[in-house]
Amino acid sequence: MAEVEGPEARGGEPELEGGEPLEPGGYLLYRHRKEWADIEPIPQNDGPNPVVQIIYSEKFRDVYDYFRAVLQRDERSERAFQITGDAIELNAANYTVWHHRRVLVEWLKDPSLELEFIAEILNQDAKNYHAWQHRQWVIQEFKLWDNELEYVDQLLKEDVRNNSVWNQRYFVISNTTGYNDPAVLEREVQYTLEMIKTVPHNESAWNYLKGILQDHGLSKYQNLLEQLLDLQPSHSSPYLIAFLVDIYEDMLENQCDDKEETLNKALELCDILANEKDTIRKEYWKYIGRSLQNKHSTSTEPDLPTDQQQ
Repeated sequence: MAEVEGPEARGGEPELEGGEPLEPGGYLLYRHRKEWADIEPIPQNDGPNPVVQIIYSEKFRDVYDYFRAVLQRDERSERAFQITGDAIELNAANYTVWHHRRVLVEWLKDPSLELEFIAEILNQDAKNYHAWQHRQWVIQEFKLWDNELEYVDQLLKEDVRNNSVWNQRYFVISNTTGYNDPAVLEREVQYTLEMIKTVPHNESAWNYLKGILQDHGLSKYQNLLEQLLDLQPSHSSPYLIAFLVDIYEDMLENQCDDKEETLNKALELCDILANEKDTIRKEYWKYIGRSLQNKHSTSTEPDLPTDQQQ
């Protein structure tokens, strides 16, 4: 960003020595910058008869006209890198700009500004898919794993429901310590349960918990069932009850000793979900109940028409 720090920029009508106007805040349009004089800007082409023409600000048009020019030339330079930052700040959902920035970071071999830049974008939109994708690439490409988990902790404290941050947590741990270390897994299970206690209806946290335990077996993780049953009276949610169904199903699949009792517990929970806690998916839970009964029931008598079967 070109700025003037002399008297012209601090008082009165701001202008450059050559009489070129400055935007509020001392911002100089690219078309007035001497170092960009060799570039012919490329205006956006909406066709001869645009149905709904968007009225862009002068700064937006200026930045993107010059960005299109450097993109067409496939220019790899410090100034091309600089303009991607201005373009992203104006429209952080533009995939093309993010991609060209990635190309330029690779070319520069210098990621020193990236994590801070991305954090600024995420401060404006913490669920920006392009920003998270770029952050993961930068971290993985340049091995910038240090302090990323602390950054994730900070964002989860600000918004525990942000699924993008939970995904980033999984990405970081999967690519560093992994989840095979019992100490790491226990830390993550307890961390997630604490987060669930703060917001029981947070689907993102429940998905994370299931994701990290899926390969280890939900029913095999020590004391998990007991911890969830202890939570149920005070922190009940459709996600908790559904998780209990998954645990009981895993127990049935692994030939637990008290199979009929376990099946009945699962069927009872399916009935609660279908008729009380998750009625919008009533037919789904009735189907799950029927499937469990048909697969795991040891009764030789014909099934009575229960609510799960109706």
